[in-house]
Formats: sequence, C-alpha cells, structure tokens
Amino acid sequence: MRPLSIRQLTLNILSIAAILSFAPMPASATISSTVVLTLTTPATIYFGQNVDGYAQVNSTDGSPLTGTITFYDNNSAICVISTEANATCPASAGANFTAGNHAVNAVYSGDAQHSGSTSNAANVTVLQDTTTTSISSTSNSAIYGQAITFTAVVQGAHETPAGSVRFLDGTNILGTSALSSAGTATLSISTLQTGTHTITATYQGTPNSAPSISAVLTELIQPAQLPTTTTLISNINPAISGQTITFTASVSTTQPSQRPTGTVTFLDGNAILGTKSLDSTGSANFSTSTLASGSHNITASYAGDATTKASFSSAITESVSPSQTASPSFTISASPLTVKAGQSASVMVKISPANGFNQPVQLACTNLPTDSACTFGVTTLRTGSGSTTLLLSTIAPHDCGTETSNYSGLPYSTPIAATLIILLLPGKKTRRTIKRLLIVLIATCSLTAITGCGTCTVLGTRPGTYTLNITGTVQGSAPITASKKVPLTVTY
Repeated sequence: MRPLSIRQLTLNILSIAAILSFAPMPASATISSTVVLTLTTPATIYFGQNVDGYAQVNSTDGSPLTGTITFYDNNSAICVISTEANATCPASAGANFTAGNHAVNAVYSGDAQHSGSTSNAANVTVLQDTTTTSISSTSNSAIYGQAITFTAVVQGAHETPAGSVRFLDGTNILGTSALSSAGTATLSISTLQTGTHTITATYQGTPNSAPSISAVLTELIQPAQLPTTTTLISNINPAISGQTITFTASVSTTQPSQRPTGTVTFLDGNAILGTKSLDSTGSANFSTSTLASGSHNITASYAGDATTKASFSSAITESVSPSQTASPSFTISASPLTVKAGQSASVMVKISPANGFNQPVQLACTNLPTDSACTFGVTTLRTGSGSTTLLLSTIAPHDCGTETSNYSGLPYSTPIAATLIILLLPGKKTRRTIKRLLIVLIATCSLTAITGCGTCTVLGTRPGTYTLNITGTVQGSAPITASKKVPLTVTY
C-alpha cells in the first residue's frame, strides 16, 4: 500500500482542549495498519516558532487506505486530515504551542477493511521567547504640570508578546499599562516634580515570553513659568528732535537664579519701534533719533520663554521738542605775530564756517601800529571757508633824507661825547671856557631837532606790544561780522 504523508504540521503555543479518542475499528476490519510520525523541526524551540512534521500510514498487506488522520498535542486534537495524497494541516495548527513540554502523535481512524492505529509520540520542548523593551517620551524637557506620555515597545524574538508594562521613576512605580496587539503600552502623567527623573519601563513577562527592562530615559521637569516684571527707562527725557534717545527695558523674576531669555518689543503707542534680544543680565536697549516732536507713550513688551511668563512695562511719556537751529556764522583764527621795525612778517588767517555757513567773507585789518600796513593774499574768501596770508609791513625810524634807522642814538649824542672828552683835558680855565660853549651848542642842536632846522628824523613804527584786529564781513540783508584779536609785538 502507498504511504500517506502530512506536511507542514505547524505547532504553536495554543492550548486546544480536546479529548483524545480513538475511532472504534469496524467489525469487518481485519487488516491492521501502522502510523509513523516524524517531526522536521528541532525537539527544543522557542515560543512563537512553528512545529513541522509528517505522518506515514501503512496497511500490513499494502492495500489502499481510506479514512482520516488526527494529530494530537498532549491529547488535544489540533488537526484532522484525510488519507488522500498531499493532504496537509493549516499552518496555524503548529503555531499555538505554549511554553513547556509537548507530546505529539498521530492517530489513524481506520476504514471498513483496515483497523485504526496510533503513532509513536514525538516530544517537543517549547521555551519562553526572549524579549526587549524600549521607552520614549513625548518631551524629555517639560514644564511642571505639563502632561507627558511615555511609550514602551516590547518585542519578542519570535512572537509579539502579550501582558503588561510597569513604568517606574527610579524605584517608584508610576503606573502599569497593558500591551496592545502591536506590543506597545503607554502611560500619561502630569504630576512629576521639578528636577531630573530616571524613567524605565519593565515588561512583566508571561509564561510564554520572558520579562525585560528598558534602558533609562532621563526626563527633565522644569519649574512652571515664573511671573516677570518689565521696567522701562529713557536716557534723555525731554529730548530735542533729532537727538538720539536710548530706551532700556529690564526683565526680572522672583527667582534671581532664573534669568529670562527671549525678546523685548519697544512700542510708541501701538506702533512698533523695534525688537531686541535680552542680554545675560535680562536687559535690552533700543536707540532712535527719529521720534517726531510731541509726546510719545513708550512701552516695552516682553514675549516670555519656556520658564518665564510674558509681561508689559508701564508707559513712560517721552517729550520731544522741536530742534533749535543756530544761525549760520563763521570764526576767524590766526596766531600771534612778531615783527622787527622796518621789516615784514606774515601769518595764516583761517575762516571756519558754522551751522551751514557758506557765504563770501571780506577780510580787513584794524588797530594797526603807526607807520605799518597789512595786506591779504586774498581779500575775499568766496566759499565761506578756507585760509589766506596776512602780511604786516613796518617802517624803521630814519633821517628825512635816508631810511637808515636812527634808534641807535639821539641827534645830539655827538656833542655830548665831545663834551665828556673836553672835560678830561688839563687846565681848569680851559675846561670852564669850553664847558660854556658846549652847553650853548647842545641847546642849539636840541632846538634845531625840535623845530626841524638842520637834520630831521622820521620815527617810523614804534617798538612795543599791540593788539591787531582782523575782521571778516559778510554783506547782504543780514550782515554778519566776526573778528579776531591777534597779539602783535614790534621789536628793533
């Protein structure tokens, strides 16, 4: 008779309650049969692995067999197939073996000519499946009171585990959640205290799946947002239109160690002037020179951050006055001047405009010493600025017919010298006579010098200290005059 084989007998962790019963042999059956069960999978497997094998049924005389073959797991029927060629059990039949020891056999039902028979027992040991557990958080850095969801994922080496997961903060149990069909469990919590927490997920395990624990997840809980206070000051109030004004906003909390971060927006009423970031001291500065004349309500708005709340400063009234534009003008500058009588000296004269001045300036000198004159390289500076040379000329004292200086002695110095020589001559009488003649001579020469008789002298520029006045004049509907007093020293 031909053998009958049963392929892909898959045995899994699933208890099928069934009572092994053997079909009674028909009364007319006289031919005996045998069944041999062979497993093609190892004798030791893990939960989740399939069990495969086949059964071969033979009659003692080789005659064809009909009927059914039933496969049993520890007396629980898991599959029934016919003896026809290529008949197989579904794959799920060998996929439900729980962890533990299993005895698998096959029973032939027999038919009208053949008696039934039972195969040998094939022993299978099923071990717990190994598992791994991981954990994640919706936010590893959260604010106190914020809801956080922890998710644990448990994976088996051969099968998706069932059971539950326990969530712990250190050794403190936060809660327990059942695994879904996908092997995940979640726990939401909002009561973690501020500080750092070491969160783990522990899979409890089942008879079929071994327990496992996740790596540590560090969860940081920051304090709840602290209230803040924003203050605002101005460096100039009131100010003049066009003047640069700096507004300083300072943001503080009730805990000095927790410094606010983020930005501050400066506003003029509802109009945004600008936005600046807080520095390490909790301050932000904003400068502007474009505020129009009038009163401005300036405020500072702090946006807040993860740990501090937003806040708004009180308004300060910034007063801006119209600018007072000074009239155009100019100044004259020149250095002190020293000149020797009878010679000339020069000095640089500079015109400096102010307040947008740009008109021609006409230069002149006043308060000059006697017998002196000044001239300018350029009398009129046409651009309202620049420089030119002032030349001061002096005259030396001299006789009317010559320009040789006479400041070396008086007109009657020669008679005096002669008199002194005569006084030294011997003879009393002679000296007395000559003395009288010299007195008359001196008197006559002096009178001549005064009246112009005889030799005359031009005194020229007198040596001494003077103050020269340089003036600059602008013609027009609104004449402008500036002056510069320059010290002048005349020597000989």
